[in-house]
Amino acid sequence: MDVEGTMEFILEQLARTDAGLARTEANLARAEARQARTDAYLTRAIRAGVKEARKQCVQMSELRQGEKNLRQEMEKLAEAQRKTEASLNAFIESMRSGNGRH
Repeated sequence: MDVEGTMEFILEQLARTDAGLARTEANLARAEARQARTDAYLTRAIRAGVKEARKQCVQMSELRQGEKNLRQEMEKLAEAQRKTEASLNAFIESMRSGNGRH
């Protein structure tokens, strides 16, 4: 048995293993860095999405309140229109019946 050859072989295998581990560790470090960037990006995107959703909720609430106010104002306007029409009809009727003539 060639002890020197065996030792050289073992040393070569250890060197290859060390080089492989170094490459694996470097790859892992790069993957972890990419993952950290992705996590940060997703965190920012989620926060922006939540912020936008909250903004949309506020806008929808304001829109609903505006619609309610508009409906109330239209009801007031319709009532005023009914009163005006009734007054005009009463005036026209009084003119026809001669009550308003001198």
